Amino acid sequence: MIFRALIILSFFSFINCENGKSELPPAVLGYIALDYLILTDPDRSSVYFSTVRSVDLEVAYETDAEPFTGNYAIGGSNIWSVTDSNLQDVFADRGYSVAVTVPTDLSEMNEIPNQNRSSWSVNQLLGLVPKYRKRTSDFQSTSFFIMYVRGQLADAPGVIAVTVSGILGIGPPVIFVFKDMIDQFDSISPDKVEKAEQITVTHELGHALGLVNAGIPLYSSHQDKEHGNHCTNESCGMFWALSGTKVETFSPASPLIFGQECRDDIRNYNP
Repeated sequence: MIFRALIILSFFSFINCENGKSELPPAVLGYIALDYLILTDPDRSSVYFSTVRSVDLEVAYETDAEPFTGNYAIGGSNIWSVTDSNLQDVFADRGYSVAVTVPTDLSEMNEIPNQNRSSWSVNQLLGLVPKYRKRTSDFQSTSFFIMYVRGQLADAPGVIAVTVSGILGIGPPVIFVFKDMIDQFDSISPDKVEKAEQITVTHELGHALGLVNAGIPLYSSHQDKEHGNHCTNESCGMFWALSGTKVETFSPASPLIFGQECRDDIRNYNP
């Protein structure tokens, strides 16, 4: 299991995926089986950036953990236009069109019952997926599943959100957003918490797509190996932590959060 997370960087301190017997050796059989699983898995970067022609988001939320929707108080643009703009940019300039569908209203998202948890293990989070995920991906269409929950990750209480993939990265990535952690940004100012949430969602979608060096190869050396699949550029949305300063200076009028290094990775990836 592989998981990648974004954590809060506070102003003062850090807050912390009957044929008969074969004559091939078992190790070789294992490699063959793994190779087969990889080739039949549509949820991987090499598929997203080759045969896929439509991408959508399925968003579910626990009661009282609903995502922010509507328009920003300043500028008036739709809150989810940040995620939409970044996904549109990800699939731009590829020589073919990819239709991107992002929900913008709670009526387009799915409410699930209150789970009455203040902390979660990764396995408990994953237990929600077969109950509430409705869509699947294939080699032409990709659907990313995002679930908002209350509480926090038990072993990493500073985590704002986490992207979990299957064993060896095989299987659909699932994004979990911890609403209680997002709400901490409300102490900065009311309109900043919506920005923090959208930066977080876009960051996790970056992981799901294969950033940084997690499916999409590096075009230049910018992986922060100390913090896993994150970018060394502190102004990039794929930096490992989200600071109050970054949220304050972010403008939905200029919604692209990925730095040029990550965008170059994507533009130069042609599987």
